[in-house]
Amino acid sequence: MNFNECYQTAEKYFLAQDMSAVGRNFSALIHLTGEDSGYIYMLCMNGKKLIEPIGHPYADIRLTLSTKTFEDLLTGKLEPIRAFTTGQVQAHGNVMLALAIYHSLKQTN
Repeated sequence: MNFNECYQTAEKYFLAQDMSAVGRNFSALIHLTGEDSGYIYMLCMNGKKLIEPIGHPYADIRLTLSTKTFEDLLTGKLEPIRAFTTGQVQAHGNVMLALAIYHSLKQTN
């Protein structure tokens, strides 16, 4: 997947899913690295969702991973705990929130 495909997939999953299972308002920033890099910013506030292909100075959770790792996570080829423990995903902030978001998004896939 290139960055644009990663963004479109994340947008589709994020907007289709009821994120109330996460249990709180949140913001997340995903930094995709590699030849075709970029940022995906997600915000969920009072049931309203926003996703944009931009960096943002504040997020409850910041994730850095390659576009390949992102694709493997979305397709189920890679589990998030394994990705984190093997260094394929770097997380800063509320890691439990990242897992809750991941599991909510996977319900759509």
